[in-house]
Amino acid sequence: MDTTTLVFVNVLLFVLYASVVLVNARVVGGMKEALWFAGANLCRGLSMLLVGVEWLHLEPVRWVDAFSGTLAMVGVLLLHKSFAELLEQKAILQRLQFVLVGLMVAVLFCFIFFPARSLQPFIALYATLGMQYALVAVLVFRFSPKDAGIGGWLTSLILIAYAFIFFFRAAMVIGWQSQDYLTMKRHLFPIWLTACLVTTTGTAFGFVVLSSAKLRMELLRRAQVDDLTGLLNRWALRKTALREVQRCLRGRHSLAVVTLDLDGLKHVNDTKGHSCGDVILQAVAGVLQDVLRGHDSVARMGGDEFCVLLPETSMDEAMRVAERLRLEIGEMTVRFRGQMVRTSASLGVACSDISGLEWQNLIDDSDAALYRAKHEGRNRVIAAVAGAGQTVPGKFGVEAEGMV
Repeated sequence: MDTTTLVFVNVLLFVLYASVVLVNARVVGGMKEALWFAGANLCRGLSMLLVGVEWLHLEPVRWVDAFSGTLAMVGVLLLHKSFAELLEQKAILQRLQFVLVGLMVAVLFCFIFFPARSLQPFIALYATLGMQYALVAVLVFRFSPKDAGIGGWLTSLILIAYAFIFFFRAAMVIGWQSQDYLTMKRHLFPIWLTACLVTTTGTAFGFVVLSSAKLRMELLRRAQVDDLTGLLNRWALRKTALREVQRCLRGRHSLAVVTLDLDGLKHVNDTKGHSCGDVILQAVAGVLQDVLRGHDSVARMGGDEFCVLLPETSMDEAMRVAERLRLEIGEMTVRFRGQMVRTSASLGVACSDISGLEWQNLIDDSDAALYRAKHEGRNRVIAAVAGAGQTVPGKFGVEAEGMV
């Protein structure tokens, strides 16, 4: 295959993969990063077309080389931006942008102001492109999600190999005299074009794989997280609880469950609107996350009911945690449309020391204790005994006060 044919095949692949990524974005989402990727492909394809098709006879040559080199560097910069957006690492791109743009401007000035037969601009261009591709490779390797499998690793490997090709080109130019450059270029150009074919295909493949992995992670997150509060949902808590039950069985640890229900939230919804109730639910979720330990789990079970999973926690410790939660929620004040709104919580506590290491028993007993707390006046903590509905008041039980 001759050089001109290789150039056209590369350009067609740039356009094809830009289209594929855009279509994929319409299906799985992420149109913004897909547009950056398509722009990167178009810039790099046009750059290759300018210098790879000799019968275009564009003049003056050094201005064409300068424009082509700038397009190539802009293309890699857009490629970096597309992966940074995809992997949600914008800060890294922001820190690198100034360096990359500075190198681009320096190389552009080299092309314009160095003598026409000087090789220094080509050395600077190839070295800059090599560094740019290496940075993209590091970004993809470092921040690719585990769910992407080998897609991220393979993409970064292809990119770093392509970066080394540019470093090799720069080194080869340094070792050759000006009069021998064109001869060397004719030998190396087909090799570089073939490597570009592989890189373009691998990069597009990696981008699609990472986009799909991002979608799967987002769907998994939505399946496990309550949209309003950002806490786990009922399904995710049960999955976590079953895992903790097995761990506690192996380690002979206690496992406690606290079920929490807000007092008077229905009245708030009826008098001040559901928007106010939503704000209160979000504020309570924040309190729960602030009070609990890093390895504890908390979920919104639905409506105004929450559930807390406390691994390696005895009944006495769980009662202290529940009482602290009750006090924090009771002292919490929510400002809504100029009005100050307060609420309180009733809590039921169950522990494997009494209920056994069965998730259903734990949740049933804590629910029964919560029902007792609501029945006895609300705004209190009640400890459960074995068997659903068999509850006794905890030592932290108090009379209801400060109700909404």
